[in-house]
Amino acid sequence: MVELRKDVQCEGVKLGVIARKIEEDEWELSIENEFGIRSIWVESFPTARTALDAGVEAIESEGVESFTDQVGNEILFQD
Repeated sequence: MVELRKDVQCEGVKLGVIARKIEEDEWELSIENEFGIRSIWVESFPTARTALDAGVEAIESEGVESFTDQVGNEILFQD
């Protein structure tokens, strides 16, 4: 499996933008927050670069909170 990662620092928060090769000319995009929780896109991208660019653009347009808000993920943090 081929996976490329670009770390983005925004508003004091580090997010990982990840492009993972699914098959030829098909890349999956996800954004990973500091808790290891990934937001995974439904659509795929033709290249790793287009996937990474779309991830950075999403962070810039939607804001860091879209990827760091833990509402709905509380069960992951219970003992």
